Parts: sequence; C-alpha cells; structure tokens
Amino acid sequence: MDAMSPVHVPMTALGMDLSAVASMARSSDGRAIDTVAQGFESMFVSLLVKQMRQTLEPGTLFSQDPGDVLGGLFDHFLGQHLAQQGALGIGALVRKQWSQGAQA
Repeated sequence: MDAMSPVHVPMTALGMDLSAVASMARSSDGRAIDTVAQGFESMFVSLLVKQMRQTLEPGTLFSQDPGDVLGGLFDHFLGQHLAQQGALGIGALVRKQWSQGAQA
C-alpha cells in the first residue's frame, strides 16, 4: 500500500451502520452528538497516526508488516484511545458546532 492510497474505513466504525450515523448527525440529542464527535476525532487521529507511521525507517516498530495488519490495528486503537481522552480537541469543537447548530 503506497502513501497515496485511500484508507478503508468500515461503515461500522462507530459500531453502527452508515444510516444510523447519518440520523444521529441530524439529531439534537446530546449523546448522539457526543458519539459522532468522538467517532470523527477517532477516525481523524487514526489517519494522522497512520501517515506518521508510514514515515518510519525500515527495521522499526510496525515497519516490516507486509500486510500492514498490526500497524493498522495500532492506528485504530490509538486513535480510539486518544479520542476518548479528547487529546486533540477536535471532538469538542465538532460537539460545540453541532450544539450551536441544533439551537439555531
């Protein structure tokens, strides 16, 4: 997989199908907005970690996995963990924007 290839993100990345995520996005329910905001931050952080990992020199951690399975799992779970902690604050910004949009 080269650096320019698209990343496959399963439709069930948030534990539900795409139509459920779309209906949650239109909802003004606070829990729904929190779930979608955290899912967005998780996906963003996972992609960011993946891009950073691709710059590793040969012989380093996760650099020799030909199927990129371990590295992909690392990216996914690190992204989830950092999003749960609110590490980048992207989820908080999405949550704030949607909450303001729901009130308007």
